[in-house]
Amino acid sequence: MKNYKKGLLALMVLSAMSLMAAEEKTIEVNTFEDENGENLDNCSLREAIFAAHKNAAFGGCSAGDTNSTQADIIQLKEGTYKLTRGELKPESAVDIRGATRYNYDQRNVLTDAYPAYEDLKTFIVGDGIHRIFNTAQTFANLDLTDVALKNGKADLGGAIFSGGNLSLNRSAILDSTAVQAGGAIYALAQNGERTLTINSTLLQGNKATKGSVLAMDCVSNMSDSKPVLSLLQSSIIKNGATDNQSILDFCGNVSATISTNTIAQNIANPNNGSVIKAISEGNNLLSQYSNIVLANNTIVENDAYTGLYYDKNGTKQLGFNVFAYNGKNIANSKSCRFINNAKPDDELSFIAFNNALELSASKCDLPKSALDEAVDDYKNVDVSNTVMSNILSNLMPASAYNVFLPLYYPKRYSTGYDLFDVSSINCNTFSTVSADQRGIQRVIDATLLLTPDQRNLCEIGSVEVMNLTAADVQDLKNTSLVTLVDSYEKIVDQLKKDIEDPNFKQYKIANQDDLSEMEPYLNSLKANLKYRAIYFDPFKLALASEKTTDASGNQIVKRLDADHYNVSVKTLGLGTDLVINSGIPTVVNTGADSDLVCEWNSSLKQVVLYRTSGAVSAPGVIGYCTYTLTDKENPTVTSSGILKSTFNNIAPVAVSDEYSISSNNNLTVSVNPLENDHDHGDGPENTVPAGKKIWFQNALGQNTAIKFDTIPAGLNFKAEFSGPCPEAYARETCYGGNIEFSVKNNLSQFDYPVKYSVFDSEGTESNQATITLKNAAKNTNTSSSGGGGSMGVLGVFALMGLAVFRRKSKA
Repeated sequence: MKNYKKGLLALMVLSAMSLMAAEEKTIEVNTFEDENGENLDNCSLREAIFAAHKNAAFGGCSAGDTNSTQADIIQLKEGTYKLTRGELKPESAVDIRGATRYNYDQRNVLTDAYPAYEDLKTFIVGDGIHRIFNTAQTFANLDLTDVALKNGKADLGGAIFSGGNLSLNRSAILDSTAVQAGGAIYALAQNGERTLTINSTLLQGNKATKGSVLAMDCVSNMSDSKPVLSLLQSSIIKNGATDNQSILDFCGNVSATISTNTIAQNIANPNNGSVIKAISEGNNLLSQYSNIVLANNTIVENDAYTGLYYDKNGTKQLGFNVFAYNGKNIANSKSCRFINNAKPDDELSFIAFNNALELSASKCDLPKSALDEAVDDYKNVDVSNTVMSNILSNLMPASAYNVFLPLYYPKRYSTGYDLFDVSSINCNTFSTVSADQRGIQRVIDATLLLTPDQRNLCEIGSVEVMNLTAADVQDLKNTSLVTLVDSYEKIVDQLKKDIEDPNFKQYKIANQDDLSEMEPYLNSLKANLKYRAIYFDPFKLALASEKTTDASGNQIVKRLDADHYNVSVKTLGLGTDLVINSGIPTVVNTGADSDLVCEWNSSLKQVVLYRTSGAVSAPGVIGYCTYTLTDKENPTVTSSGILKSTFNNIAPVAVSDEYSISSNNNLTVSVNPLENDHDHGDGPENTVPAGKKIWFQNALGQNTAIKFDTIPAGLNFKAEFSGPCPEAYARETCYGGNIEFSVKNNLSQFDYPVKYSVFDSEGTESNQATITLKNAAKNTNTSSSGGGGSMGVLGVFALMGLAVFRRKSKA
């Protein structure tokens, strides 16, 4: 799920707009009518596709991107585009985008974060006689985003007959029909590999004799076709009819990854129909090199004779699927069936780990070798004796709570097997999808040293339900407080600019909300700076809990912040190790100098860690503390984490200075560089612990922190204080106090750059800075301009933004 990005590079983005305009010319469709050149005032979808191919204006449409290597972007408005002139036949690559589904004026009801995710707003509707898109002869690539296709009809491919690469993202194909095959999509893979990517898309109400949702051509140029399918985070529901043979029909040398979907309440022939059909049959051959992956799907309540119908060809991989409760009222129905009801050979290339199957009820026929390999963390769950309503909700209708994709929530079942926390192996073993169907990340790698039983493990099915988890953090370190404050100041400044910038008006409410949080935080941070402190947001790495939000059973993620959770903190101390016995942590080798403080700052809404002495951590010594998050609504929901910290010395900062010398002062000047240099990375002067020195000192207790790296020829100097430099530079002399520079030749007209660095009290060296003695006696008629070594304003802002900010990206 896309997140808006705060305050990134306004200056750089605006400066690049002219380049972007040249590189990406969008064709804006401004009429819902199906015009074809007769009206120069309007641009229709059909005309936009033609203009994109011809790289020339047509009807009321612009030429688009005339670079033949780029797909033309066609932007549609909110509304319905009804086709009256037959199918659309793109002859060049087009990227068709509907009205955005993101609303930055509202929070997402699922995550309570900006932006809200809304239902589809753009529809392309067929006439019930013709299909909607056809690229079978042109092989053009077609991308559809935020678009619903509806009411297409053809012999092959009711909505789309695809001959090129096809991508559907956050879209839908509804109520389309094919007389022969591919009710929603029929895919050709001629002349090499072709990809079909379907992501976060609803496929509903489609019908065909074969492949109510998807069918494909099996042969390409006398060899197996090579379709590559990725069907991800989508809902395939209520497709098919009792005279349909299959919902998804595979053949050729297909490579299919079907992951994190809900495939439910589809209908196929009760005598021989299948939800997923992958067999060689007649001239429709399945290659021995084919590969079908089913991962993290919920495949239930389908009315068909068979769920997965397969044969000996190719490789099958099943992991973390609920593949049960299908064919409820159909005699001899099974969720998994080998061809012709035969016993599957143990030599088949078949993997089945962590699935919920009706095994003892003989509702799923898998190779015995595959089941025997599934042990321990890979064991399949037998739900033969478990009623579906005990472990799964009803099919939840499309709503904002489930990103408008109907799905099932897993339910906890105290008296038998359920779908929760079944395995500690990677939930994405069989798939690259790292989130559940709603876009909630599947996270199982938390350590939870104090409460290992609370660790999130993998759920079976398309939905992952998260538990409140306070993360253990292993390597907290203090960073420069100057950099920390500066970064927040830049964010606040950028948010203010974005709020006033008309180019980002769609993000104004979200930005105002962020500013209302960020600005008080910045003020509080400045007021609560502590020497060498670590500032830790306990919610940043935590996992939120979910809760049921209404009588229908919809679930939301409870926002992680101090408004919803109480935070408590306990200091354990400094030591070399931590031993935990029955959930009680004890620090090993705690010394007498254990001056660690860990505290919850309610004003900052962060945990602050520091040492009262301000000392750095000795080698091998770690600071330990615990923190606990407790749900304010339900105090029984709680989780604790361990924080391990070390405290470092932040290098001081030497600041370049410029001083004027002239004949009026005999080309002599007295300076004190330490007056402008600082060690504020560790903390401002008012935060330095009593008795602690800022600068390196000599044996007499005088600040001798300055090491000159280069003294120009012809320049003399004398310092108020001196002494050996710190250990690494002990053979050199360091200086301090007032330092007088004088030019040997009082007729000189040269400038004198003096390179130097400074040492703090622990002997850490700063950056190199320059004291420039600017000679006023030089020829004042000579002008100069900035050299090539300077960095332009745009470069500075670009680097600053890339390091600090996030910018809103338009949907």
